[in-house]
Amino acid sequence: MTVTQSVSGTVADAIEEDIRARHLPAGRRIGTKTELLQQFNVAPATLNEALRILRERRIVIVKPGPKGGIFVADQPPLSRLAMEIVDLKSQRKIDVNNAVEVLDGLDTQVMHDAVRCRTEQDVADLNAMREPLIAQWHTPASEELNWQLHRRIADITPNLMLRSFYQNLVDYILAEGADPTLGVTGFVPDSDDRLKIHLALIDVIADRADDRVDAVLHDHRMVKA
Repeated sequence: MTVTQSVSGTVADAIEEDIRARHLPAGRRIGTKTELLQQFNVAPATLNEALRILRERRIVIVKPGPKGGIFVADQPPLSRLAMEIVDLKSQRKIDVNNAVEVLDGLDTQVMHDAVRCRTEQDVADLNAMREPLIAQWHTPASEELNWQLHRRIADITPNLMLRSFYQNLVDYILAEGADPTLGVTGFVPDSDDRLKIHLALIDVIADRADDRVDAVLHDHRMVKA
């Protein structure tokens, strides 16, 4: 049973990857079951399981009858977004720097939400991150601590879509193990000025200083220029 599931998953992944690579639109006919059986050289039960997996992922639909077959499903916009991002990454058309640029654009709303909606527990958690930041700022651990701070700030926003986008971008940057300089000439990621700016982010939230958000974020962006 385990072997059958493994082969089914492999077939399902191959069909999904083919749809992505060829940018097949919703409604495009992939083929019949007979054609797919010949293509992958698997048992009918294995193909049926693969198609079940793909239907659950909302990748394909199966239509019976003489004009039937397996067709690309009309996916929800958010599913298409995820597929497009994966596809662009596989083609090396996007990188960590693109993610950082998007985060820069989201920072304004994230910070204003944090100032307006923060609780005493949020402030306590952010303040608890001060000493590790200061103590390890000039070490290789500084970048991960920096992104952990940004992730914790995003925790505060009540906009769950914003939080999800922001934190998943942070997770992507951390997972990629990006160059801390982001390829920017002259950018010193562990400079004292950059540390002060990140501590200022905490201060602005703790003080509920909504009028200082834009100035601090301006400095936050300019320190990379």
